[in-house]
Amino acid sequence: MAVSSDVVTAEQLTKRYRGKQTPAVDGVSFEIARGETIGLLGPNGAGKTTLIKMICGVTAPTSGRIRVFDADPVRQPVLAKSHIGAMHQSGPFDMMLPAIDNLRIAARFRGLRWRDVAPWSLEVAEYLGLKDVLSQFCFQLSGGQRQRLQMVRALITIPRLLILDEPSAGLDVSGRHQVERFVTWLREEHGVTVLWTSHHIDELERNSQRVMVVDHGRVLRFAKPRELVEEFGTTHMLVTVDDPEASRAVAGWAEQAGFAATAEDTQVHVHGAQVRDVLPELSRYCQDNAVAITGISTALDSLEKVFLRMTEEAA
Repeated sequence: MAVSSDVVTAEQLTKRYRGKQTPAVDGVSFEIARGETIGLLGPNGAGKTTLIKMICGVTAPTSGRIRVFDADPVRQPVLAKSHIGAMHQSGPFDMMLPAIDNLRIAARFRGLRWRDVAPWSLEVAEYLGLKDVLSQFCFQLSGGQRQRLQMVRALITIPRLLILDEPSAGLDVSGRHQVERFVTWLREEHGVTVLWTSHHIDELERNSQRVMVVDHGRVLRFAKPRELVEEFGTTHMLVTVDDPEASRAVAGWAEQAGFAATAEDTQVHVHGAQVRDVLPELSRYCQDNAVAITGISTALDSLEKVFLRMTEEAA
C-alpha cells in the first residue's frame, strides 16, 4: 500500500456530541499537502475547533476517517502527533513560574531534554521579542507577550505540521506582521505545513495557498483565495468627479445601467459583475453631460466580503 504524500487526509469525517441535534463536523473530506499554508475560515460554532481537535487526536471522530502523516491520531498517537506543533486559543501557563520555566516544562512534557531544544527555542523567543522577559513571571507579561510565548512553546522543535488557532489574538499590527513573516520563513526554509485559523481574514488572504471555508460543520469551499474572490466576489468601480451634484448624476446613470451605486460627496461606488465593460459608455455619458471625471479605479471584493456573502447564503 502506497504511503500518502499528504500531511492530513479526511474522508467523510463526522463528529457528533452527545445531546446535540446537529453534528459539529458533518461529512467533511479534504487533503492538505506538504508545505502548504491552509487558512481555516468560519464563523463561531462552525466546527473549526472540533476539526482541529480531531487532527490533534484530542477527540475521536464519530464516523469517517482521518489520517495525519498516514497514521490515525487516536489509535497511533506517537506516529501521528510527534511532528505536530499546536498553538491553541487557550493554552494556560503556570503564572507563578518564569516564562523560561514554562518552556522547560513544555519540553519535558513532550519527552525532550531542555538542553537539546534550548538553542532553537531561545532563537524563536528572541525573534519574537521575548528574549528580555523570559526570566519574568508569566503574570508579569502582557497579553501580547503571553500570546507570543504560546508560539514559542508550540515551536519547541521545528514541527512538520504547525497548527495556529488565532495566533494574532491580542497582538498589535506590528506583532501580527512579525508572526506572519516568521510563519512564512518556517514554510519556505523548513517546509513546515501550516493550518491557520484567524478572525483577521486579511491574514489568511495574505498568507494562505488555499482557504477552507466551513460553516455548520460542512466545507463550503476549499480553494485559493483568489479563486474564491473571483467566484463569489463582485467588482467595484470607484469614480471620482469634481462636485457632489455630478456624483449623484453618475450614480443615477449607473443604476439605470443595472448596477448598484452609491454617491458619497465627490465619489461614486459602482458594484457589479461586468462593471469594467461599461467604462466606454460611462465616459461618453460624462462627456455628453459635461461631468468632469478626476479618477477611475476598479477592484475585486476582499476575501472578508466574500466570506460574509458565502456564509450568509449558506444560512
